[in-house]
Amino acid sequence: MKNRFIALLLSIFIFITGSGIGAAADIIVHNGESIQSAVDNATHGDSIIVEPGTYYENVTLSTYDLVIMSQSGNPDDTIIQGDGFFLTGDAQEITIKGFTLKGTGTSYGVNLAQFSNCLIEKNKIMNYDTGIDTNLYSTFTINDNEISNCQSGVFVGECYYDAVVKNNRISNCGTGVVVGDLGDSKIENNTIRENDQGIALMYEGRSDIAGNTISFNKKCGIYDKADTGSKIYNNYFNNTVNVIFDSSQDNPNTWNTTSTTEKNIIGGPYVAGNYWAKPDGTGFSQTHYDVNGDGIAEETVKLSEGEIDYAALATSENSTPEQPPGATNSTVTPSENVTSPSEEITDNNSTNSDGSSDGSSDGSSDGNSDNSDDSSDSNSGESSHSSGGSSGGAGGSPEPQTNVQVKELSQAQVINGKPVMFDFTKNATCVVYVSFDAKKTAGKITAIAEQLKGKSTLTSALNSGEVYKYFNLWVGNSGFATEKNIENPELCFKVEKSWLQDKKIDQTSVTLNIYNDKKWSQLPVKLLKEDNQYLYFTAQPPTFSFFAIAGKATQEEAVNETQAEPDTENLSNNTGNNTGNATTGVEQTSEQKESKGIPGFEMLYGIIGLTGVYLYRRKR
Repeated sequence: MKNRFIALLLSIFIFITGSGIGAAADIIVHNGESIQSAVDNATHGDSIIVEPGTYYENVTLSTYDLVIMSQSGNPDDTIIQGDGFFLTGDAQEITIKGFTLKGTGTSYGVNLAQFSNCLIEKNKIMNYDTGIDTNLYSTFTINDNEISNCQSGVFVGECYYDAVVKNNRISNCGTGVVVGDLGDSKIENNTIRENDQGIALMYEGRSDIAGNTISFNKKCGIYDKADTGSKIYNNYFNNTVNVIFDSSQDNPNTWNTTSTTEKNIIGGPYVAGNYWAKPDGTGFSQTHYDVNGDGIAEETVKLSEGEIDYAALATSENSTPEQPPGATNSTVTPSENVTSPSEEITDNNSTNSDGSSDGSSDGSSDGNSDNSDDSSDSNSGESSHSSGGSSGGAGGSPEPQTNVQVKELSQAQVINGKPVMFDFTKNATCVVYVSFDAKKTAGKITAIAEQLKGKSTLTSALNSGEVYKYFNLWVGNSGFATEKNIENPELCFKVEKSWLQDKKIDQTSVTLNIYNDKKWSQLPVKLLKEDNQYLYFTAQPPTFSFFAIAGKATQEEAVNETQAEPDTENLSNNTGNNTGNATTGVEQTSEQKESKGIPGFEMLYGIIGLTGVYLYRRKR
């Protein structure tokens, strides 16, 4: 009996191993086939290997633990033209490697979801609103990519753990790297050059910034509007204006580290502060020298009040610094190739802490020492990015960004018992402001207004009247904007008078419609004011969600129409979807999967279970 039971276990073991149950597989995508189809047929642990070719599609990932890579490892011969890779919340531990991603100036090349723990490596990413966009609580390594001609090269969102941007080459973007709300990221050993701004530190975002070459950026090397301090050391700065401060500086940055015996960015013996150069040769490190041979200047660099590099790097008077990659100029004029994408995101302007600038040749602000390498210029443009951001309907916008025409962000402090106002002062969308009374303190939160190209992909069409605009509105993180946390919500929107005239719309018929519980509902509106171009209306929505502004022509009879519910299956398929493939999907055959022969846990569970039965029977 014992021998027969052991033989049975052996048979099960051979069957499970031979059948490949739980085994990871390689899925080969041949030129002309669909990457999305391969992704849809993959299971966790699989590798999708893409043959050289050009693939016209957007790819949405919703399976964890996948590797998607070019077969050649050469991004120049494996090209994806479209809106790149969109990772849903289920797409964890994803590797994307070896592609050229080409966009059309909107959306993103790679969009990481929450808790993504992903590796984005050795890709070329160009012509997007945001090259790589990270979301709420993302963990990631963005390594050895070449990113160009984007409004933002990399957007680091609200990221707390293991968020690393390293060894990348980012050029000809509006902003090379944007560090957004909260988090503790690392920006290391990147070459960030010939952008409008090199790195933008925004709101409560902080970072360790070390070993980077930040050079020939048109407006500045670093734009600092953060409420928290970052640690910035061992970088090579060479910009006409190296730093612009646009915050109160209550929590100043640290501009040097404790002197450590290690080769620094200009080849000196110690890692300490930064090397401060300017293209015209008048930078601090170019005019102040190391006297005692430690590679550190004998004087400090006062960038602004409280912002001091106490250990700036320098060379002796008779030597020249070692040039890091990207330190020398090229024939490209900074920002010459930056284009304004059709999808725009604007942050509300804020002013200087002192509002002053002396316009001196070195860009130093009034009251700073002549060692200052910087400015308090308030004319720097705000940084932008294309994702839904770190706050919104679900920690970000669920709307596929291919359907977003333009969006605008606004931030405000939310304090219990106080009125809160989000003003959209850039006039980028039809939303003017959002207000409510806070019932809970939430700190600084973000409101996002998205004006859409058509109806939302997540709703049915509005069948009542002539639609003026579809738009989405997200306030705070998912679940915040509820009656538990806010009261007396108000939304102000505007309608062009020219639209009313062209469509012969009766002004009194203008309505705001909200999509909730799978149907459209009409909200009462009140005319607030008007100017030469717009009528301004207010409404009190029960929540912030999907909206449509509509009106009826004067000759149209008032008809009560029942709104159709969207097809549930199509709605679930569209949620967060960003495919829209131009390439015909090809079903993956069994021949496409080559077993790696690594048995899964199913085999182990089977053996343990049968062994338990055997021991139980033996005991009896």
